[in-house]
Amino acid sequence: MISPPNLMKIAIVEDDAILREELSQFLQAHQLKVYEANNSLGLNDLLLMEVLDIIILDLNLPGQSGLEIAQSVRKTHPKIGIVILTARTALADRIKSYEHGADIYLPKPTPSQELLAAIHGLSRRVVESTPSGWILQLQSGQLIPPNGEPKIPLLAAESLLLSTLSQAPNHCLESESICEILSEQLMSEAMTKRSLENIISRLRKKIQPMLSGAESRIIRSVWGTGYQLCLPLSIVNS
Repeated sequence: MISPPNLMKIAIVEDDAILREELSQFLQAHQLKVYEANNSLGLNDLLLMEVLDIIILDLNLPGQSGLEIAQSVRKTHPKIGIVILTARTALADRIKSYEHGADIYLPKPTPSQELLAAIHGLSRRVVESTPSGWILQLQSGQLIPPNGEPKIPLLAAESLLLSTLSQAPNHCLESESICEILSEQLMSEAMTKRSLENIISRLRKKIQPMLSGAESRIIRSVWGTGYQLCLPLSIVNS
């Protein structure tokens, strides 16, 4: 079932506060849920708290560039739609943006109605996720088993690891990529593979006693690659 456009959660990543506010007000007037950020750090905070559907992204940003952000988001959240909205109109910029994961490239100034149409078009490929099996509640940091009880409290790193793996292609990522993502989004020191192993070990101790026979593993090691999430997991914002 395709999510109706008015259920879309949109993040605007733009360092021009006036433009960001104008876009936000326009999209909210069309029954879209809008969040704002002025750089990659702000977006990372949003991704920790919300399940976003579409990101509207400027290329010229302080800190990480829009291209770097697009590449990172596409790797960790492959289902999110990415719209580049930028003053850069060169063909090379367009090509690089698509190569880094953008779905749509719009030059500034773009009519607001065209941006809205682009969002509606992208919404057709965003599939509504109906919670089933295990549920990860991002804001409360709790993992809920299929029968609803007992709720398992998670540390931020544990919650982020499950969220990252659940949204990765085939629910699998290289160890190096996982360490990089966790370090960046938790704003901590560079995470080592040993630290990652400790996080996974804690998760197994918390969850393993509650698994049924059909769910023998939580996260499995993939030789030569990294780790794969084995649980059927849905993510909600509450």
